Amino acid sequence: MEQKTIKCWHDLANLADEFKLKNWIFRGVEDSTYELVPKVGRSDSRKNLDGSHAGYSAEAETLTIDRFQREARPHLGIEPRSNLDWLSIAQHHGLPTRLLDWSESPLVAAYFALRPAGILGGERKDAAIYGHPALPIVKTDEDCKKVGNEVFAYYPQHLTPRITAQRGLFTYHEKPEQPFISERLVKWIIPSLICFDLKLAVSKCGINEASMFPDLDGLAKHVGWLHKWSL
Repeated sequence: MEQKTIKCWHDLANLADEFKLKNWIFRGVEDSTYELVPKVGRSDSRKNLDGSHAGYSAEAETLTIDRFQREARPHLGIEPRSNLDWLSIAQHHGLPTRLLDWSESPLVAAYFALRPAGILGGERKDAAIYGHPALPIVKTDEDCKKVGNEVFAYYPQHLTPRITAQRGLFTYHEKPEQPFISERLVKWIIPSLICFDLKLAVSKCGINEASMFPDLDGLAKHVGWLHKWSL
């Protein structure tokens, strides 16, 4: 995996310019040490009652998705057409799944990397953007079965405004407990000390909590952030 560093706004803007005609996908992470592991597969996604990590369980994953499907229907305006659509909705609302969020836009990926402005748990953490050439795309559950163990991309139906706003797509991981590793991956490190300034610049470009989460909650968080920093 190739690794580079973003040192200023011009580097980030140049990144967007460099890839404007290339078919790549991007993912922002708040901590540059985070690997590309879907949430349901991470060691801390489940815990025992004594607080220890329970680790990944395929059975627990199935039970969780089944319960979400049963109880989510009253809140949906449309019936999802496939298991992939159900996973997409669950992922967008915070449920641990075997999907990873990506975007066609490096600036949208930067927004997600910069959300905590370089500080996590009271400590300074470098952020990062992952980039990778577009992966094979599937459209149906049947296509998913044919791919096997390969990591592939899925463009979800625009079932929620968030998917549309974030130019979102997902990668589907048959083995969610294993990090996605590829020689074609590129990782751009964003030093913690410049994260806040870049977050301001990205917000001025119209990429912020209100535009990425186009509802009253997103608007309130963005306006609250502006108020906090007297912007």
